[in-house]
Amino acid sequence: MSEPALKASGKDPKPEAKKKFKMPDTYVLLLFFILCSALLTYIMPAGTYDFFPDTKNIDPNSFHHIDNTPVNLFYAFQSITEGMIKSASIIFTVFLVSGAFKIINDTGSIDSGIDFLAQKLKDKVLILIPIVMIVMSILGYLGIIVNQTIVFIPIGLLIARKLKLDPIVGLSMMYLATYAGFIGSGMDPFTIVVAQKIAGLPILSAIVFRTVVFVIMLAAAIIYLMRYAKKVMEKPETSVLGTDYEWAVEAHSTYGFSTRHKIILSAIFLTFAYYVYAAQAKGWDMNELNTVVIMLAVFSGIVGKMTFDKMSKSFVDGCKMAVFSAILIGFATAISVVLTKGNIIHTIIYYASLPLKSMSTYVSAIFIFAFNWVFNFFVPSGSGQAAVVMPILAPLGDVIGLSKQVIVSAYKYGDGITNLIIPTSGTLMGFIGLAKVPYDKWLKFILPLIWIWTGIAAVAVLAGVMIGH
Repeated sequence: MSEPALKASGKDPKPEAKKKFKMPDTYVLLLFFILCSALLTYIMPAGTYDFFPDTKNIDPNSFHHIDNTPVNLFYAFQSITEGMIKSASIIFTVFLVSGAFKIINDTGSIDSGIDFLAQKLKDKVLILIPIVMIVMSILGYLGIIVNQTIVFIPIGLLIARKLKLDPIVGLSMMYLATYAGFIGSGMDPFTIVVAQKIAGLPILSAIVFRTVVFVIMLAAAIIYLMRYAKKVMEKPETSVLGTDYEWAVEAHSTYGFSTRHKIILSAIFLTFAYYVYAAQAKGWDMNELNTVVIMLAVFSGIVGKMTFDKMSKSFVDGCKMAVFSAILIGFATAISVVLTKGNIIHTIIYYASLPLKSMSTYVSAIFIFAFNWVFNFFVPSGSGQAAVVMPILAPLGDVIGLSKQVIVSAYKYGDGITNLIIPTSGTLMGFIGLAKVPYDKWLKFILPLIWIWTGIAAVAVLAGVMIGH
């Protein structure tokens, strides 16, 4: 039957294919989570724990319900502004670092340095990835660089672009490595030390056990990323981003590895080496990081013979590139603002802790790990989560016969692993936004490793119970 005849008979000659589900834009997704969180404050009863006097520690026996404080539609949207304000330091860091690194990048020094290394390594160029990851993981293990990893992402992206890889690799060699160190850390001052203090454990106790877990997690991350990078290098179309993606950094033609390039690269190394020292010795944080990066950018521009007008233009162009990432952080933070305003975070903790008393120690350990794995969605701050859950979970250990050290490990691994997937994390959204990696594509890439890390952590928690850790 001809096509006109088919149309006359009412039959469509070319039935429309069913539309495939498409992940909403990241901003749409986060707005959905904000509104769902507001709705949850109407469904779940409000509750709170009392705090011990002059401390941030919760009295685990003090939970009580309070009058519901549901978050209305107006405040749900207002929480976006409050999220921006609450995350101001990281948002400004994204802008300043992006602007500063655009100046540094425009000198061509990083490109020339990567070309130089690539020529030296020849067919072994992929070895750059594990070298970079080991260095970054040590910084994460020490707690020196965690959120501050954002300053290294442009370098990772430049390396990936030069190696003809994709932005996922550039982002991951910095991000995954740092968080492998952060998750497995035995001495991070903002999570492990805080949790051990609350639990009444000696500071840095069980550091050998946790270091072994860290090495295993790092090895898994390196193998995972190396396999992916090798696959993308051989067949670019196998990238989770496809072949049509946008780079957040520009490629440059290089004209040799000049003395000026060497001076600028040396300045980059010395600047961050000093920051690492100052973070430990002087307590430097994000403000100081921003300061040294801006100073480094101005120095690099001068050495690279850029005019001040050119530096200014480069800085503004870099800031423009960071708009998507920076605003995204405020949207992500708004979710926890809503949950806190609705007073339901402590309610979630209370009801989740009740079943523990009837479980075996092995099941309890896995349950605590799984609970923290999920609860991190509501309180993405590691130290914040420790302050909320540890005063409740640590005393439960005495009741159910579970070591407080195991509880600390279950908290730490649960808190750390899901930082790489939860949309409530301003840090995650800032990182993937800066690399121009869509959230759904990031999930597609990272979820297999998340399950690998989750399996490693679960085995570590059970091993802790078994050996009386």
